[in-house]
Amino acid sequence: MARCSNVSLLGLLFLAAGASATTVGPIKGAPVPGHPLAVNIPFAVDAPTERACASAGVRYGSAPAPMVLHVQGQGLKRNLLVTSRSRVDAQPVTVDVRVGCGAKAVTRKFVMATGVPVAKSPPVPEPATRRAELAVKPRPKPVALMAPSEPLFPPPMPPETSVPKPEAPPTEELRQARSDAATAMAQLEAARRELAAVLDVERRTSQTLIAADHEIRDANSRVDRMRLVLKCIGAGLTLVAAGVVWLELHRMAVRRFRAAPETAEEPGLLEGAEMPT
Repeated sequence: MARCSNVSLLGLLFLAAGASATTVGPIKGAPVPGHPLAVNIPFAVDAPTERACASAGVRYGSAPAPMVLHVQGQGLKRNLLVTSRSRVDAQPVTVDVRVGCGAKAVTRKFVMATGVPVAKSPPVPEPATRRAELAVKPRPKPVALMAPSEPLFPPPMPPETSVPKPEAPPTEELRQARSDAATAMAQLEAARRELAAVLDVERRTSQTLIAADHEIRDANSRVDRMRLVLKCIGAGLTLVAAGVVWLELHRMAVRRFRAAPETAEEPGLLEGAEMPT
């Protein structure tokens, strides 16, 4: 039994730890007949960063009414503002609220009775002496009680739409500014045209320089070819001159070779005379 009780106690502790800590407080505000509905419902969540996941529904009697739900505040304690533009009638007003996400969701239902004016009781006849006293004593003037012109919790006002204001007629400063702007635009257009002309001149100059570079390269190549041709011609002339010199030397050597035997066959002066004995 002790073991079973311990297990049950642990189970209850785990269930309590996993249970939702989302709480919904009592509703604040009351429906006023003939006025739109606006009530506040405070609630609290587990953590400041937790989402509200709030939803609500409004019914006048058994008929659903259009409503708007606003989640106000941040942190642990927050507020739900439930509003409806439909005017409250004499039927009870039911507000269903659901707060929390998933398993932590909490549902509450609030039924509120509308304030019905109390019927007046018929006047009771007074005795004659009382009437005489009342006739002698001056009656105080009744003080008019001002009924509130607005409900206790007014519904949120729709966002104001900005209406465009009519343009004022142009003043002298505006005209001067427009004139200056037109002059600046004309100057800018003129500067753009001048820049385009300068860019065109630069483009043409670059094209001329490129063409002159090509012509210079062609001239250099032609000069190199002429130099090569001249070198070949000079080498040919040198070979021809060397050949001519070699032929002349060969001819002179042949003449000398032929002239040497003729000189050896001629008798000398001492060979033809005999010596006396």
